[in-house]
Amino acid sequence: MTSDWVESDPFVAERDTTIGPPKVNSVTVSSDSLLISVSPPFEFEEGTLQYHVTYWENATTTTKEMLVNNALFKIENLKQMTLYCFTIEIELKMHLYDRIPGLQRIPECYRTPMSETTRAAYIITTFTLVGLVLILIIIGLFCLWRHHKTIKYLCQPPLKIPSHIEEYLRDPGMPHLEALENYHEEAPHDSLSVLCFEEGSEAYDDTLDGNTRSHSSSGDCEVT
Repeated sequence: MTSDWVESDPFVAERDTTIGPPKVNSVTVSSDSLLISVSPPFEFEEGTLQYHVTYWENATTTTKEMLVNNALFKIENLKQMTLYCFTIEIELKMHLYDRIPGLQRIPECYRTPMSETTRAAYIITTFTLVGLVLILIIIGLFCLWRHHKTIKYLCQPPLKIPSHIEEYLRDPGMPHLEALENYHEEAPHDSLSVLCFEEGSEAYDDTLDGNTRSHSSSGDCEVT
């Protein structure tokens, strides 16, 4: 079986050629914009190309679009310290309303830095907080030095009078407590007892405490 002959459409390079994605030459990042330089995959006549740019915040799915005619363009009104992604494709303008889209470039992402104004504000805030902390530390140390006796008195544990001193304060006339008072004032000593027995006389009992005493009498004496 053989089909009938048919005539195909004529081949037009500008219409039937698949246009590749543009090349990104450089991206200059600032706190609120991205300056992008691109180049087409091959040479075109001036004024026949448009760049279709799509960009979005990496944390969201909301996209924004823009059409630019120049190979150097800027994406503006961006947030600082935010990761942005963009993709670019070429549109070839054939007639007033006839455009041929090209292939889309793989997305590229860049993070915008902190602005100089915000950086200066952070530095001033940090130095202010550090200064306040140092001032508070100095004031606290001065108060500790000025009132250290009061603080020491308030922080020390309560004093408890020993039981024997407490009893003495209640009744100072108790004899055993008076002897306890004089205990440390007396030096340690030895005791010497002399017992003498005389005929027709009474017995004597002398105790030598620290001092030397003598007895002279006739009879028998026993020293203990």
